[in-house]
Amino acid sequence: MRKQMEGDNQRRRALARQARERGRRASETGASLSASKQLAHLDQGKRAGPPPAGRHKPDSTRGGPAPPPAARPPAATPRSRPERGPGGAPGATGLGYRELVDDVGRRAGVDFRTAKVAAEATVLALAWALDQASRERLLESVPVKLHDVVPIDGIERHHDLPGFVGEVARISGRTPEQARRQAEATLAALADRDGDLVASLRVPDGLRDLLGPAAGG
Repeated sequence: MRKQMEGDNQRRRALARQARERGRRASETGASLSASKQLAHLDQGKRAGPPPAGRHKPDSTRGGPAPPPAARPPAATPRSRPERGPGGAPGATGLGYRELVDDVGRRAGVDFRTAKVAAEATVLALAWALDQASRERLLESVPVKLHDVVPIDGIERHHDLPGFVGEVARISGRTPEQARRQAEATLAALADRDGDLVASLRVPDGLRDLLGPAAGG
């Protein structure tokens, strides 16, 4: 009985050794897959997303769907540029704003800011002293900056010289003497740059003393 048990134990050990040797040889030759390799294989089979890139990947040359065309950027819309007159000021149809104001300042002996206010006051007071056709012609010809802001209390119409000079003085904040000198400088500068314009205006007789000999006709 004892010998049989020893024989059985030897036989079992021999079988276990053979089994270990067979298992080692199988793993060395790649005949079996370990648990980690089997899980990796299953994960690859269930991988989400598009098929991997390669020579068998479907495309338009192998019968597969063609990729969508790339979207084109929207065309740029050209910006409109403001019209400029010969003097380069936006909105001026025939007279340059800065050149005109500079000329008024030289004639009246004042700085640019004072000449600017004087020119604005003179153009506004003259425009309201004219009839509608002459008013429209004047405002279309001079730079817009000279009449784009109207005093909050409005403008009074005067066809006589004292009333007109007083209105220019009120708008510009100057004395009547300063207002008359600056109004004369403004009208002289306008006539020097566009004599036909000033000559075409139906200036009331009471205001013609403000115009130079050439502009007064």
